[in-house]
Amino acid sequence: MSSKPTIPGPELEEGLDKIKDPGFLKNRAKILLFTAISCNLFGNMGFTALNVAMPDIERDMGLSAPELSWIIMACMLAMAAFSAPLARVSDIVGRRKVTIIGLWVAIAGSIGSALSPNYTIFVLTRALTGIGLITFFTTIMAMVASAYPPGARGKVLGLTIGAVYVSLSMGPTVGGLLVFKFGWESIFWFSAISLVPSLVLIHLVQGEDPLEDSPLDLLGTILWTLALGLGFAGFASLPAPWAIAAMAVGLLLFVVFVLRSFKIESPLIDLSLFTRSRRFTFSSGAAFISYLASFSITMLLSLYFQYSKGLSPLITGFVLTAQPLFQAVLTPIAGRLSDRVDPGVLGSVGLGVILMGILIIAIFISPSAPLPLIITAMCLCGAGFALFSAPNSNAIFSSVPPRRMGQASGVISVMRLTGQISSVAITTLVFSLVIGAGEITPEKYPDFIKATKVLFWIFAPLCFLAILASLARGAPNEAKS
Repeated sequence: MSSKPTIPGPELEEGLDKIKDPGFLKNRAKILLFTAISCNLFGNMGFTALNVAMPDIERDMGLSAPELSWIIMACMLAMAAFSAPLARVSDIVGRRKVTIIGLWVAIAGSIGSALSPNYTIFVLTRALTGIGLITFFTTIMAMVASAYPPGARGKVLGLTIGAVYVSLSMGPTVGGLLVFKFGWESIFWFSAISLVPSLVLIHLVQGEDPLEDSPLDLLGTILWTLALGLGFAGFASLPAPWAIAAMAVGLLLFVVFVLRSFKIESPLIDLSLFTRSRRFTFSSGAAFISYLASFSITMLLSLYFQYSKGLSPLITGFVLTAQPLFQAVLTPIAGRLSDRVDPGVLGSVGLGVILMGILIIAIFISPSAPLPLIITAMCLCGAGFALFSAPNSNAIFSSVPPRRMGQASGVISVMRLTGQISSVAITTLVFSLVIGAGEITPEKYPDFIKATKVLFWIFAPLCFLAILASLARGAPNEAKS
């Protein structure tokens, strides 16, 4: 097998013949890798930085616990709703072009959040930011995966996903410093400015990936967006009277979307990927459940350290770096290992380590819990996710034909985001039921601890289900066409 990267798929459009040249391919692949690392490094930093700022935002805007969750929910819901359509659009009009647009939209959304005059505008600009972020998160991963051969794919995926965790490890500290010195609005100014290097790098990438001539499924796009929007908005708003109706309509639209996708020639999401490959199906399922069981951990512990432990945003930021720091260090190693060892085995072991961390927090979290014990549990979660994330992505990409890399990247984004949204929705629901309306004032801190315990006892069995899905994926199979 050649060590030189190749771009699989159909022949490129006329005028792009030079992309067949091995030297050009090598340089292009390197620039794409640097671009992906930059996008993941700075695009993700705002998430954990924002977690540190949540109590300050709550106080400044006078928000309730459920309203606080919607700051994250709006961004994640927009990302999930637009992930599949944008992945499909990028296959049709070009991933490089769509990446550039996504970066500009994310920059505009971040500036809008910094300047928002009220909560409603703030939530809307968070949704706009989410659309921009998912645009380049999806496209850049597909570009990198298609630019490198299978034997090197785990390594580069480990580097790009490792950049995510470097970002997440830096985010709390950066966020704590920014909030301490300049206020929570400065986080969004930082997010906007930090994306400029990625915008410069993507302009250095010459040529375009192979394009598909099939049209965008507009009706499928509408069905998908409405199904996710209504379904998750309803779920997060329980027990409001309209929430059940919204969930029912969302579920009905999703069923229509699935049935229609199997009948048309060019669906928004190629659901046959799930029926053709057991490994693809269970790897995707494991990804969804793992994010469902783990995404809210950072937000919950950020609130716990500041509410129950009385730590400042700055100190909380330093403490929260423990988990993503382990992920940043170990993910590239796990990515390389997944080129040699069955990714399914690595992923299953990783999920088992995450489960250990979740159980420790579920059992011991309280106002008097030793801080080193909670930090140890966070480190276990970080190490476990490092062993799971890159190998699981490698397993998904390796189980689809090269021309479906964009679709596979879109599925990874969908599974991650729907899992993350489900995690935030469950958190919002438990907060509503246990803490109730209004701000989380000191007299409500015991209810906050109770709600946090309930959530971690929900996350633990979910993580066990992810282990079962990972083990059920079967032996490796390299897709050829």
